[in-house]
Amino acid sequence: MRFKTLVAGFAFALTATAALAAYNNVVVKLKTPVAEASDSVIVLGAAWSCAGDTCTSVLDRKTAQVRDCRQVAKALGPVASFSVGGSSLDEAGIQACNTAAK
Repeated sequence: MRFKTLVAGFAFALTATAALAAYNNVVVKLKTPVAEASDSVIVLGAAWSCAGDTCTSVLDRKTAQVRDCRQVAKALGPVASFSVGGSSLDEAGIQACNTAAK
């Protein structure tokens, strides 16, 4: 019986960890594609991988925030979309974000 409880607890921990990890993926679509693919850009203390008009990273965030988007826009240029896990900035958030890129 103890073994079943231990296995059930371990399975729950893995499931909970996987669910939380999904929220750390950050995807940014740029208005202008990068000239050359790169994975050496550091923004918000994390490495970003960019190819074409898409840049990705992993951050300790659960929701898309304008303040994070602004830092990315300053470093990479104006963005068309910004999402963290299942959370994305709306059009007003994207406009506020891009004011930093000018």
